[in-house]
Amino acid sequence: PQPPPPKNEIEKKARVNSTMIQRPRSTRSTSLRSARKVQKQEDLKKAPAPKRQYCNMSEKMLGTAFELAREGYMQRSRGELPHWQDVARKIKLGFDEEFSSTKAWNCVVGNHFGSFVSSNAENMAYFYVAEMGVMIWRHG
Repeated sequence: PQPPPPKNEIEKKARVNSTMIQRPRSTRSTSLRSARKVQKQEDLKKAPAPKRQYCNMSEKMLGTAFELAREGYMQRSRGELPHWQDVARKIKLGFDEEFSSTKAWNCVVGNHFGSFVSSNAENMAYFYVAEMGVMIWRHG
């Protein structure tokens, strides 16, 4: 049994919207997610190992920092992230999401930089992934 034809334009739009809502998820988005997951795993295998310069944070946080930095390094080498600041933003947002509700993480990424910062206790790391220097700290 088919529904009766729409009486006016509003009913017509409502039917179109309801059919859009009821459609199953496309397999394309699922395959895209799995492709990104595979790419991430390949990146972590290919990316150079990080070299610690200074570390004053838990091993879980440091592992997350290394993973995000290595992903960012590989994305930058492929041209997906054009600037160092894009890599820094990726790391900062990852830390804000996983370790803080206050958005108090800061990150600097680059080839050559100096710094003098204040940070919370046990919330700072400075390391290199190949030529990319990464400093992440929490203040506030």
